[in-house]
Amino acid sequence: MSFRLPTTEEKADYVLNQFNRIARRYDLANDTISLGMHRGWKKLAIEALAVKPDGQYLDVCCGTGDLTLRIAKRLAGTGHVTGLDFSTNMLEVAKLRLGQNNALMSSVSFVEGDAEKLPFSDNQFDSAVISFGLRNLTHLDKGLSEMTRVVKSGGKVLNLDLGHPNNRLFKPIYYFYFRHIVPIIGALLQRDMKAYTYLPQSLDTYPAPEEIGKLFQAVGLTNVQYSPLAMGSVALHVGTKP
Repeated sequence: MSFRLPTTEEKADYVLNQFNRIARRYDLANDTISLGMHRGWKKLAIEALAVKPDGQYLDVCCGTGDLTLRIAKRLAGTGHVTGLDFSTNMLEVAKLRLGQNNALMSSVSFVEGDAEKLPFSDNQFDSAVISFGLRNLTHLDKGLSEMTRVVKSGGKVLNLDLGHPNNRLFKPIYYFYFRHIVPIIGALLQRDMKAYTYLPQSLDTYPAPEEIGKLFQAVGLTNVQYSPLAMGSVALHVGTKP
């Protein structure tokens, strides 16, 4: 199957259409492709977020709300987490999941919106996180700048996304799995090989972790650190707003 990545002008609409198509079985596909490991990565992200029970948090590109609901479970009383995504279908799944967790209802809001133009006030949240979403933005720097804008001074901005493994033994195995096996999984579970061909191909234009760290610094974040996970196939970046 021939495939090409969308141009800069095409990317936003392309990604939106793709995620609207695959929303219904997105969580099943994530569990299968990551062999369930995404749960552990998200746990580490939440630990790095240092969630306070009464804090206010933002989950950008929240998708089906998996990470949003995980954050909500750490909250109590006046604590609140807002999940934002531009895919109506993804948010519908997220709201259904929330409806199955009545105890979390008062702690969670889902908002449809643009990650590069967040519909929130300056300094509104204690911290913000984006999980496997930064790679899909048209302008990565705009997304990080907006997250920084809406976070309070001293708050954290986190990015959990794909990495670029360097281990000479693991690297070819990783790329073979990602480029050849993942599209087949997508075809079997989602009947959408195209969407799951985009996933590995998008890594070609996504910066290495060191470059993502520089983007964090460029938008004004300090004490920027990143942790390679799963032998470098995933990276967790953390920065602090001065």
